[in-house]
Amino acid sequence: MKKIFALALLMVALPAFAHPGHDGNPLHDGLLHPLTGLDHLLMLLGTGVLAALTRRNLTLPLATLASMFAGAVCGHLFGDVLGMETMIAVSVLVAAAAVLLPSRQLVLALAMPVFALFHGWAHGVEATPSAFWMFSAGFVTVSGLLLLAGFAVGCLLRRHSGLQKAFGGGMLAGAALVLAG
Repeated sequence: MKKIFALALLMVALPAFAHPGHDGNPLHDGLLHPLTGLDHLLMLLGTGVLAALTRRNLTLPLATLASMFAGAVCGHLFGDVLGMETMIAVSVLVAAAAVLLPSRQLVLALAMPVFALFHGWAHGVEATPSAFWMFSAGFVTVSGLLLLAGFAVGCLLRRHSGLQKAFGGGMLAGAALVLAG
């Protein structure tokens, strides 16, 4: 029954916590955007945590950041893509599941750059075309900082399995909010 309910939730078209209209002050808006969208915030912090928990270096966060920027360029050039919001919501669920399932962390962590492509795509779609590069400079900068912050938190969580579970539970609760949103 739980699997059917989860599948039903994933089949519903989900709006991302996107914030269109980034042309007033594009750099400022880009800097704030990853901090004001719960889906983006959780995915970035979760990916950084996963990089640390899987005892990897910063390759995963850098690949995620590069993928997010590539997605933004694609969104800027090609517009909306079918299933983008669903993939964004699923990314938070996958990050939470990876934190909570140590035996699956590496495989699930490797999926995060794929999900980041969709997060970036959403950024590219919602950015005003004339302000795209300034907005992108802002969101890439803060996204990188959030990935680093997540990595630092993950280094601490490696030593505390109880806190790791609490963090994963918090991410799962955040994923539920994104799905309900």
